[in-house]
Amino acid sequence: MSLGEDMLAKMHLRAPAADAYIDEDGTSTGPASASPSTVDLAGALSPLGKQTRPNGAVYHPRAVAKAFEDVALLRDARDHREHVLFYGPPGTGKTALCEAAFTADATTEHDGLESIVGTADTTEADFLGTFVQNPRSGAFEWRPGPLHRSVLYDVPLLVDEIALIDPRVLSVLYPLMDGRDVLRIPMNPDLEPLPVGKGWFVLGAYNPDVPGARLSEALRDRFAHHIEVGTDWVLAAELGVPADVIEVAKNLDQQRRKGDLAWSPQLRSLLSYAATERRRGREYALANLLAKVPQDDRDVVHGVLTKKFGVIHALRLGRRFES
Repeated sequence: MSLGEDMLAKMHLRAPAADAYIDEDGTSTGPASASPSTVDLAGALSPLGKQTRPNGAVYHPRAVAKAFEDVALLRDARDHREHVLFYGPPGTGKTALCEAAFTADATTEHDGLESIVGTADTTEADFLGTFVQNPRSGAFEWRPGPLHRSVLYDVPLLVDEIALIDPRVLSVLYPLMDGRDVLRIPMNPDLEPLPVGKGWFVLGAYNPDVPGARLSEALRDRFAHHIEVGTDWVLAAELGVPADVIEVAKNLDQQRRKGDLAWSPQLRSLLSYAATERRRGREYALANLLAKVPQDDRDVVHGVLTKKFGVIHALRLGRRFES
């Protein structure tokens, strides 16, 4: 065996060394440790199956990272207080998932979680609560807000459209998200500090494409999980949405992702379409779908629908109905 062959043989017999991480000062922290794969850990969370939301609608669980059931993942994140942030276009099921994951915990006092829908005008009082005058006695009484109630009932807090709320207002969440397990409400000095239980954590949801949406890095970094939510086209078909309508919706969704459109029909709109088609017929349903499209995108969507289904006009009132 030559020297070169001998060296090659030794190289094959020797295990490759793991890369070491080098700090900024040039020192090494040693080789990286081997980590379990997602597939290896998938069995740690048992699927919980379909859930009935508070409004009576059935939620069909979906996969996260192709391995975990979303409902089971959310409940596990709650148990470890790992705050979860969902983002995606409206109508994809962000709010539905949050409701479904905790509906099993519902009581006569709450639906398993508390929620608030954010706007540009949302204030700290909208989160914490405010004093309201009793019309009978004239006295002012404290009315808890969703954040106060969520801690009081020890349930998750869902902040829907979180990216529309002023970041200065959202700082009311920071202490609790950072693990300081006491809620203090300075606008009501009569309230004792309220301990935060093991059932509390924050769920955030937003549409990144809506005008004015923004999230501070301080808030974004406090969420342990960042999960994009899109439409499950297979589920849409299973729930009765016609295949040709799904084909058009997928085409429009690709244009939205490329930035050519700001809107495309998602699962909620497709289910509404299917129900309308069954009750009012295809022509009516297509006209109604077109009427839902925001004005800036209507010409493009109208062209796509017309190419697929023929001439379509947005639903509107016409001449007097002759009985």
